Amino acid sequence: MKIFLNDRTIRFSATTPDNLLPSDMAVPFSPAEKLNEAFCDFERYEKYHNLWLLNANFPEFASIFKYIPAAGGLVKNEKEDYLFIHRLGHWDLPKGKIDKKEIRVAQKDDNHIFSARFCEKTQVPFPSAAGFAAIREVKEETGLKSVGIARDLTSTWHIYKLKDKYILKQTWWFEMTASSSQTLKPQTSEGIFLVKWTPPNAIHCIMAHTYASIRELLLEVMF
Repeated sequence: MKIFLNDRTIRFSATTPDNLLPSDMAVPFSPAEKLNEAFCDFERYEKYHNLWLLNANFPEFASIFKYIPAAGGLVKNEKEDYLFIHRLGHWDLPKGKIDKKEIRVAQKDDNHIFSARFCEKTQVPFPSAAGFAAIREVKEETGLKSVGIARDLTSTWHIYKLKDKYILKQTWWFEMTASSSQTLKPQTSEGIFLVKWTPPNAIHCIMAHTYASIRELLLEVMF
């Protein structure tokens, strides 16, 4: 498992990895308060690129953050082009928080098509809630009126700071399909000023100007 802090990573391992680099920080099993201290040290000292938590309990580590579940889509059209948004100086994929209403609806839905997965921290079943949220967010942020889910992808994790509080966000991703004939309209209220279909041979331009977690998702899906 890998959690991103900007372009840096937090990883979990049962043993000390071989050939640790000077830019790696390894911390043995610790209770939550010690894990919090280790994270703060890692965040403060940018010379460390990777934080290895050895034999650490993930729910215990997650407990030191505010947890937010989110969902988004990697949308492909009939020409095999992929849809990207440009927000806050980065290329990104449309995504957003899962609403409580979507979770309630999902809990009543016994026929969802997604594999059963659970958030280890909240124990709330998110699969179909994530699907509902991903479709809603893609439509809101890109202006698409019709979009469908082709398959579920991996989820990504990242940590960011909001009003002096660190947030741990898990994003469920879905591969989606949509027609290129639809009109695109960026959601400017969310800081999005460009929505663009990008052919596969130009994805490298996106990769150079996106977030590390998005790069990893694209590498897994496309390469």
